[in-house]
Amino acid sequence: MIQLIALDFDGTIAARKQPVDDTMVKYINKWKEQNIETVIVSGRPYRSLKRELEPIQEDVYIVSNNGNLIRTKNSEKTFYKNTFPKEKIRPIAEAMIARGIHPIFHVDSYFKGYDLVTLFETTEREASYISFYENLYKRMTLEEVEKEDVLVIAGYTTADVFNDLEKDEALKSSGMTAHLLKSRDKVLSLIEIIGNTNKWNGLEKLAELKGIDTEKIVAFGDDMNDESMIEHAGIGVAMASAPDEVKKKSDIVCQESPEEYGAFKLADKIINKEVVIEN
Repeated sequence: MIQLIALDFDGTIAARKQPVDDTMVKYINKWKEQNIETVIVSGRPYRSLKRELEPIQEDVYIVSNNGNLIRTKNSEKTFYKNTFPKEKIRPIAEAMIARGIHPIFHVDSYFKGYDLVTLFETTEREASYISFYENLYKRMTLEEVEKEDVLVIAGYTTADVFNDLEKDEALKSSGMTAHLLKSRDKVLSLIEIIGNTNKWNGLEKLAELKGIDTEKIVAFGDDMNDESMIEHAGIGVAMASAPDEVKKKSDIVCQESPEEYGAFKLADKIINKEVVIEN
């Protein structure tokens, strides 16, 4: 019996600029009546997800910042937080800067009114990223950043530069997880260094807190940062738009798009045992 449905946000339940609507809310409310938790698991900051999920009246768990932070939408209570070790921040940031990457730090300063920190004047691409998060950022020195609760370090670069960064001792020996995400930009892609965790670690921590067997979790995602939870959940579902590496780790591929409510429809069929999952 399924007890928890974990849904990535962008590209999984919502296409670009697609809002949470009545159809999505009806599915979530129905699952709630069946005693099934719906959890949003995303790389986005908590504030951004809280805003997107406002149409949902029920309180839902949000695993934000790629598994580093767990809060609920309504209560804002923090159930779990995993931050970068302070001594890892500078070496990794300097390795990025040496390769022309401007680090963008996701920090847990929700109650202070900002979510991002930058070190440099932003490029047009970086400014677009920051504006997506309501321009709630601060410009700081690296010394000041080291005093923050850093959750994720992001930046824009090319695949070859990212591959070179992965070989740098600062990242290689740090135990930190890094990945390059899909991008509509023809040249640059978004890099995320998410600490010594991933989405699955955050989801597993929530399951532990709720007393839920991880084999009774269905996890949906569409990108490299979803790979861990798709691989380890009882049932892992990759969206049709997911990279091949992610699809290989999944138990089933969702062929219908977010615009067609594909993840919601397939989750409902899995709950009702209308599809056969071959493990």
